[in-house]
Amino acid sequence: MALQKVFTPSYTQFLKNNIQVENYQKESFSYDASQTRSLSGVIHQEDLLQRLDPSASGDYTTAIAIYEAFEKISPVFAQQDDLWTYLAHVDLFEYVKERWEIPSEGTNEEKINHIEHHWFRDKFQFSRTTFAGFWWNVHLTISPELEDKYELTKYLFKNTEFRTSSFGELPLIRYEGSMKGILRFVRDNESIFSTGFNAKARYIRHLFNILGGYKNIASLPSEYFYSVLDKRKDTIKDIHDAKAVKAGASIYND
Repeated sequence: MALQKVFTPSYTQFLKNNIQVENYQKESFSYDASQTRSLSGVIHQEDLLQRLDPSASGDYTTAIAIYEAFEKISPVFAQQDDLWTYLAHVDLFEYVKERWEIPSEGTNEEKINHIEHHWFRDKFQFSRTTFAGFWWNVHLTISPELEDKYELTKYLFKNTEFRTSSFGELPLIRYEGSMKGILRFVRDNESIFSTGFNAKARYIRHLFNILGGYKNIASLPSEYFYSVLDKRKDTIKDIHDAKAVKAGASIYND
């Protein structure tokens, strides 16, 4: 069985610095095979592309497939670009083209920005990088102690804006404690989140941004995040729009 290939760091940077839109509109991406190396201990998954769902509603299925294919890599390696950029340009190029089709309209610069956003590291938040984001979304939510170890992962993927924007912009989701504590609260209070979901998610982000100003909450356990939200359950119920978000988060007693 062949080992998984990755790009060298220098070649990853070279590709990002030399984006030609037409190269991303072809059936396959032409690359320099001499600028790859084998990833020790990680077997190449021949059927991985077929296990991905390129529809917008298929992100959960895709994330699970990506994580299970590369479950053995370390979090340190998962923060690097070489594997994820290789997958986007070689093994899973067809998926990225279909899932995030390059717009036919717009300037060349806008198309390059689109390519940078989906084929390379997201310039604003690494966890939103196409395959890296999927891997981290699962890695930080997988819960072997639950009957369904992906139960919290499913809650994260229930709402795209929640995962990638309103909640996803919170740096704390890179930590297992905050991710699981917040998602457990959402899971246990589904009725509260049945309306005004995205506004409530933005409230949660704003609240922990405030608390993070004077607490090192990145190192706190999931129980802390759950309890903070549980104390504010009545406030969260009444959050339905942007105006209520900051007003609600500014009134707290921790």
